[in-house]
Parts: sequence; C-alpha cells; structure tokens
Amino acid sequence: MAGDRAIEEARGEQIARVLEGVVLLSRTLTSHRRAPFAARRLTGTQIETLFLLAHRSGPLTPGRLARLLGITAGAVTQLLDGLREEGLVEVTANPEDARSRIVSLTRDAAAEVARFESEAVVSLLPRFAALTDGELTELADLLHRVEGLA
Repeated sequence: MAGDRAIEEARGEQIARVLEGVVLLSRTLTSHRRAPFAARRLTGTQIETLFLLAHRSGPLTPGRLARLLGITAGAVTQLLDGLREEGLVEVTANPEDARSRIVSLTRDAAAEVARFESEAVVSLLPRFAALTDGELTELADLLHRVEGLA
C-alpha cells in the first residue's frame, strides 16, 4: 500500500512537471506578436476548434468535435453557427452517412491557421533545439495520446 502511494506521488510530480512545461509553452505561444484571426472577436474555444480542424487527417463530425473539446452537442452547434457566420467553417453532409455532418475549414480559414502556425513554429524553433528529431516526434506523439488525438 505504501509503495503504491509513493508511485502515485512520483507520477503526480511528473505530471506536474508536464503541466508546468505546457503552461510555459502556452504562455510563449499566446504572447506571440500576432494572434490568429485578430480582425475577428473569437473565443478561445472557437480558435481551438479551428486548430483541431486544421490538423484532422480525416472527417470530423460535430459529435467528435464536442468530445474533443469536452462540450455538449448543443454547445458545439452554437460554436459552429458562430464560426459559419464568420465564414470560417463549412458543415456538409457526410458522404458515408447522410444523417451525419462533416465540419471543415473554409479555404481562407485554413490559410490563416497555416500562416499563424508557420510564424509560431519559426519563433518556437529555438525552444526545441535541445531535442533530437526522434525526441520531438515522441513528444508530439505522447501529447496527442494524452489528449486522445492519436
């Protein structure tokens, strides 16, 4: 029992270190000199949605998006309505299941996300210089696994 508790405490300390790194990296990213979609008033969840859509390799349904964001189906409907009004997302019928919908970025939104990420990557490169290519790949893979994106 005491051994299990010590293992949990050590694991908790490691998770706290991960959180610290994520928070510091997040601060660097949010202090970037140019925010994406600066001409629009978007919420954090709307911006997060745009980045999720930009990085999905396959179709993303509103239900899957709700699960990824940790919000209700009703909230995702409101979220997507706002993004559609801004001309940033399109919602189309799923070709594999007409009852389902697929959410995707508009061409302009995809270009804006790509521009922002390109600039952010260039500014963040020095922070990752101590990692090998393999370590960087492993870090990305691990973070995606933790968030259920893998």
